[in-house]
Amino acid sequence: MRYIAIVVTLTLLFIPLSHAYSDNNEIAYNWSFYGQNFEVVININGSENSSLYHSFNFWVLNLTVPYDAYQFYRDYPAGYRIGDNLSYLSYFLTPNDTYIRELAHMLDTIAKKNGWDRLTEANFILTFVQNVPYVSDFTSTGFVDYYKFPLETLFQKGGDCEDKSLLLATLLYILGYDVVLFAMEVQFQGLYGHVAVGLDVKNKTGPFARYLQYYYAYDGKDYYYMESTGSQSMVISGGGIENVHYWVGISPEAAGAKIYNLTVIPLNGPHYEGYHQKYDYVKEVKAQESFNWYLLYALGLLVLFLPLFVYAISKEKKRCPSCGYSVEDDFNYCPNCGYWLKPPWPPKPPFS
Repeated sequence: MRYIAIVVTLTLLFIPLSHAYSDNNEIAYNWSFYGQNFEVVININGSENSSLYHSFNFWVLNLTVPYDAYQFYRDYPAGYRIGDNLSYLSYFLTPNDTYIRELAHMLDTIAKKNGWDRLTEANFILTFVQNVPYVSDFTSTGFVDYYKFPLETLFQKGGDCEDKSLLLATLLYILGYDVVLFAMEVQFQGLYGHVAVGLDVKNKTGPFARYLQYYYAYDGKDYYYMESTGSQSMVISGGGIENVHYWVGISPEAAGAKIYNLTVIPLNGPHYEGYHQKYDYVKEVKAQESFNWYLLYALGLLVLFLPLFVYAISKEKKRCPSCGYSVEDDFNYCPNCGYWLKPPWPPKPPFS
């Protein structure tokens, strides 16, 4: 899905300085947050271990990634990436990816060293993803819609709304945040498909709590909107121009857009869609039916053992016709009363 500017223009607050391969096979992403500057440098096939460097107000996150790791995702069949089945989105999170985990824990280390609360950390990670360039699927892949894995988005120097949302959700998921994906239609001079992230904020305190304005209720929780595509929009208000910054809890509605047909895609559990703003609920969608091999296995066992079972329960015990005692087929006489059970019947005694 492509994110179309929903207001006069959608701009980035901090423009990354470099996003291309250099002579030593590096990809770099730069951003600022809370008066500090940060740079993620991906060293492709580098010999050094991943590391975190800090000097004054500048942080460098060196991430060494083999090209083979990216190629693993790149070779994933395109047929699974280009459909409109939104339930597929959740499969493209990779919380067990070695290098995405390294990146997530480096970001977490920075947050801890700065003493930031969890909501501030979430905004810090959100700002990083917002500064990963927006690149349409058609530009990068030739497809109108094409889901990317998080590592692909970093290696390909950007992605569209669902790609950046998958990257954001994966980083937060790794760090223990309760997140979902939002898929929706955004209306502003037209109707456009869009994907974002929802965050269940456990502690609504701290410097960023005042931005917690837009959320969607799901499964008894309030998931606050996280716009991964860009950091801000410029809107015309009262004859002037003002900026709407997309912190956690600020959605495109703050810039005058309308959101319809919001679908909540949980990362653990069944898929849901159809958020109804009037009734404040989401309806469950039945999972797609698939061939049940366990049912086939159970049916095979039933066919195999059913005759034996029927024979076992239907066979009546043989009983002595004289006293009714239970006897077996090979008994010649009843062990209880001595009645003779099998022919030839014993001869009658003489002089009877």
